[in-house]
Amino acid sequence: CSATGTGNKRPDVLRKDGDLGNLVETQTMLANHCADNILESGGIMVYATCSLLKKESEDQVQALLSKGTMKTLPFTKGEICGFDDAIDENGWLRVLPGVLDGELKQCDGFFVA
Repeated sequence: CSATGTGNKRPDVLRKDGDLGNLVETQTMLANHCADNILESGGIMVYATCSLLKKESEDQVQALLSKGTMKTLPFTKGEICGFDDAIDENGWLRVLPGVLDGELKQCDGFFVA
């Protein structure tokens, strides 16, 4: 992925011109290959990125779900200590750098579904 979630520690990733080249296409191909060829029926696939960009994260999961052959297992409040405020309306985990409390404030940005 573009690693934009690591900008706190690696500011150079935020200075890119915004052109992701073929990263999004590669992510789509990898996700579809896993879903279609590797994941067993009833299996669990975790989609995670260290990106702040929806097109690398939420949009990829939405595309997988739109095929109608998968569903998500939502995270629930209290399931991941300290991350309750990072669980979105879909039950997906979206962490933005610097917004969590305490020691987690230093956490990089990432996405998990």
